[in-house]
Amino acid sequence: MGDTDVNGDLHATSGIRPGIIAGGGIILALGATMLLSTSGAVDVPVGRLIGPAVLITLGVLTLTQKGGLVCGYRPRAADGRRPPHRARGGASGVWLIGLGAWMLISQMHLWGFTFATSWPLVIILSGIMMLIRGIR
Repeated sequence: MGDTDVNGDLHATSGIRPGIIAGGGIILALGATMLLSTSGAVDVPVGRLIGPAVLITLGVLTLTQKGGLVCGYRPRAADGRRPPHRARGGASGVWLIGLGAWMLISQMHLWGFTFATSWPLVIILSGIMMLIRGIR
């Protein structure tokens, strides 16, 4: 195992990066589905999978990397070191996964849902997100 910093996060020396592994697995599954669809082995509308897969992948990365997507400049302190990145918690990752799952369910018409009939799921997801944020 690698060393941990003050936040308890493993440094890159540990060798195992769960966010990258999960994201790679999702992209691998999407690619395999595309290959099977183009070869005629399965009949899956792959174009409908890309949007939800991207959202779910970003959500998994955010959950496992504690803010895996960091865009912005963090200026150096007077001693030359960068301040630690403050993670926002798992709520944003759960939101992205939930939105991706809702899109997937609606686009693939799972359990008979369409966008017109599944919109209450987004309201339920919003309520869950408020509860998660209220507990922290």
